[in-house]
Amino acid sequence: MIGSALPGADNALTKLEKADGWKLLFDGRTLDGWDSAVVPPPSGAPQALQPPPAQSGAAPAVGSNPRACSTPLGLAALSPGASHWEIIHGLLVPCGDPAGYLSSKTEYKDFVLRVDFRTGEDTNSGVFIRSPGGRGGYEVQIWKSQPQGYNTGSIVGTAKTDREYKFIPKQWNHYEISADGDHLAVVLNGTKTLDIHDSKFPEGSIRLQYQKYPIEFRNIRIKVIQH
Repeated sequence: MIGSALPGADNALTKLEKADGWKLLFDGRTLDGWDSAVVPPPSGAPQALQPPPAQSGAAPAVGSNPRACSTPLGLAALSPGASHWEIIHGLLVPCGDPAGYLSSKTEYKDFVLRVDFRTGEDTNSGVFIRSPGGRGGYEVQIWKSQPQGYNTGSIVGTAKTDREYKFIPKQWNHYEISADGDHLAVVLNGTKTLDIHDSKFPEGSIRLQYQKYPIEFRNIRIKVIQH
């Protein structure tokens, strides 16, 4: 695990972070490098890339009491099924319906990812890594009550935490997620929740999930691990 540096301004890198190889994935002003379009699985895609079956008790694919879109970015016409995202005071915020995902256009293999998120007590959201073609991948769970027990700090369908870990509702929380070969580790607010080995997904996009409102993101940055 790569140690944390002292933070700078929101959605900006310190000189030390730049020198250490960190890059911003969200600049606080635009959605450059991101896309919310629904990507169909390629013909003959493996099961891992197919749409998952509906889970008993799972939240529907609409935002619960979603915040109405209020900016030209959020109100812009999108392809069918795409979710709406806008930037409010430097925060990355979904709005309206349908629920969905915001995916990085660049795919990554070995890296450390840092993300700040703020959410409600019962919000269903997560951060996906190594999502090949913008589908599947490892979902680092934010939601505290996933029906199969892959709760906060777990990787859905891959590994559960050994105890309960909690984010702080309505305050900023911090995930640091590392992927180096088959070694995956998750740190929530400075506490490691998971440290495992798995090789299902070797490379792919970063995806932010909007399954239920409210959820906000900022300070999304990545350091590619060089071998």
